[in-house]
Amino acid sequence: MSTLVDETVPLAAPAAVLSPFRLTIEGDGLAVLVFDTPGEKVNKFSTPVMKEFDRVLDSLAGRSDVRALLLLSAKPGIFIAGADVNEIAKAERNADPEMIRGPHRTFNKLANLPFPTVAAIDGACVGGGCETALSMDWRLISDSKKAQIGLPEIKLGILPAWGGTTRLPRMVGLANALDVILAGKVLDGKRAKRIGLVDEVVPQAILEEWAKNFARGKFGSKKRSNAGPGGGPARVRAPKLAERLLEGPGKGIVFSKARQSVLKETKGHYPAPLAALAVVEKGFSLPFAEALELEVEGVGSLIGTPVMRSLVGLFFRMEEVKKETGVEGLGGAGARVKPRKIGRVGVLGAGAMGGGIAQLAADKGFPTRMKDIKPEALALGFAQAARIWKEKVKKRRMTRAEFAAKMSLLGGSLEYAGFEGCDITIEAVLEKMSVKQAVLADWEHVASPTAIFASNTSTLPITEIASKAVHPERVVGMHFFNPVHKMPLVEIIYGQKTDPEVTATVFDLAKKMGKTPVVVKDAPGFLVNRILSPYIGEAARLLLEGADFAAVDKAMRAFGMPVGPFELLDDVGIDVAVKAAGTMASAFPVRMPGDPALEKLVADGRLGRKAKRGFYFYEGERRGGPDSAVYAVLGLSAPSKNPNLSSSETEVRLLLPMINEAALCLADGIVASPAKLDLAMIFGTGFPPFRGGLCAYADSLGATAVVDGLKRLAAEKGPRFEPAALLVEMARTNKKFFE
Repeated sequence: MSTLVDETVPLAAPAAVLSPFRLTIEGDGLAVLVFDTPGEKVNKFSTPVMKEFDRVLDSLAGRSDVRALLLLSAKPGIFIAGADVNEIAKAERNADPEMIRGPHRTFNKLANLPFPTVAAIDGACVGGGCETALSMDWRLISDSKKAQIGLPEIKLGILPAWGGTTRLPRMVGLANALDVILAGKVLDGKRAKRIGLVDEVVPQAILEEWAKNFARGKFGSKKRSNAGPGGGPARVRAPKLAERLLEGPGKGIVFSKARQSVLKETKGHYPAPLAALAVVEKGFSLPFAEALELEVEGVGSLIGTPVMRSLVGLFFRMEEVKKETGVEGLGGAGARVKPRKIGRVGVLGAGAMGGGIAQLAADKGFPTRMKDIKPEALALGFAQAARIWKEKVKKRRMTRAEFAAKMSLLGGSLEYAGFEGCDITIEAVLEKMSVKQAVLADWEHVASPTAIFASNTSTLPITEIASKAVHPERVVGMHFFNPVHKMPLVEIIYGQKTDPEVTATVFDLAKKMGKTPVVVKDAPGFLVNRILSPYIGEAARLLLEGADFAAVDKAMRAFGMPVGPFELLDDVGIDVAVKAAGTMASAFPVRMPGDPALEKLVADGRLGRKAKRGFYFYEGERRGGPDSAVYAVLGLSAPSKNPNLSSSETEVRLLLPMINEAALCLADGIVASPAKLDLAMIFGTGFPPFRGGLCAYADSLGATAVVDGLKRLAAEKGPRFEPAALLVEMARTNKKFFE
């Protein structure tokens, strides 16, 4: 078939900038527009790219030889990744509304082209990419795992303002749209089709050819545009009766429940979901153009706010991790290190943690073999994995066939048979030095010469674990957090003799497991537990001084922590916390002095959630109210119902020691930068993202205020609060962690 090629005009001066769009008009009138930003791994809409897209659409609208338009991407695994986040990051309060109205006009041009339009999505189609697809008449998506569509803008502290908040509810209905918009969800093809966001899910290998034939089948057909409520896109599938009722007389119920859900989830700390909800609620029944203008107002209230800046900063830190090898700090040598390929994974210890690690590895496609010394422990590991996958099946995130395929990747044994073929073995046995060293010695007898031994220890030094190994260079720490399938952080700990290639390999493996790895230096408590120890320690001391532990938890939840310190103790296991506290007290006796109080709870059988008895009552997996019997076990009188410690005083007492320890960790070189430290605290402890992280929060207080507060506490409570030299210097020179 003959084709005519329409060469697009450069963005700037001739030959200065290549256009990111290639337009081909085939002989039968099919226009194929390929998005391929020169010199970039992804397609994204910067201001210049959006202007060029606008120019291309003007050109298309004036052509009489086009019968349908097909939009493709030339980037593997990417359709359109959305707006250029760098531009969002630079935007100030009261930003020019043209940054929203301009794309509105452009996408309206796309929606109003005089011929049918089809998007063929093979890869990430998020944010502005999704809004591009929403402006087209038909959407096809491949069955690739990388092909996902959605609106994650809420996670950046803004809302989908290029038509997403207006178009999506008209296309998929209120309930489905709010579920996507308010949670910042991205969906795979099956889920997207289920709610009516895409028309077809197509095998990846034939997507382009299928899409061309699909588009040709629309020659001469009516467009879908301007058919939804108040104008805008038509729905892919007809709404059910319940949906029609909820979008008519029941609208108030939908918005009321959505508002309750948002407030329960965010505790009011994140303004973007509420702003997005208000835009949808006010705009759903308005004329389309008026509804779009509400997006301008809504995002205008969010751009440049501290919460937005914190969340955008977190986004950039996560993007940096994707590009790193984990050994950049080694200079030239680090730059040359490449991770090894991991094919098979071994896991020693099949308890809750070991079973969780094995499940995660198998879930990501790695054949995985577990070992334990007891059949019942091995059975527990299999049950742990099956429970997680069955929950996905129940939620229709996984088919029964996929469940069976995942389970088939898991093997188990009471011996080391099969471990000779594992490229890495992750140890999750008892947190005791002698046990870990013995397991390592046994493993070395059967492992291949290039295999890696990764210890999932939370506090024990990697260098000491490896001290009796024949090959200490292949021993590394890989500290997962519990529950493994939910907690995003993995600490990668290198010992004194760990080979940089080994560090790079486990860093890469953690990313392939869907985790965010942070490399830390070998030291007691590593990073997260070292900073968390004074937080937990001070909470326990507040209790011993007469504080109401439930009130302390409430204060820290109000600050933004996902759970309070005593709830955290129950979740981790009070017995586990006692062992960790002993390790930290030995390493840092002045700042983290030991206290036998919690040992009394362990002796009483109060181990926390796993024993259904701790600081709180438990009914199954559900946490109940506080158990006042704790006070008697500790030899204390129950505190008065009246608050005896303000929330602000609780914050000062618990958070300033954390900031102090963070400064000491940076001074000791435990972690490379404040940015990495904050990433670890957010993903390892749930430190509130809207505050930017622990160092960012310290900057908001100011070094002088932090040092003065620590000195006051040192005078009142003792030398454990003595401010770190780094903080004192920062206060003297008026410096911040993030300049």
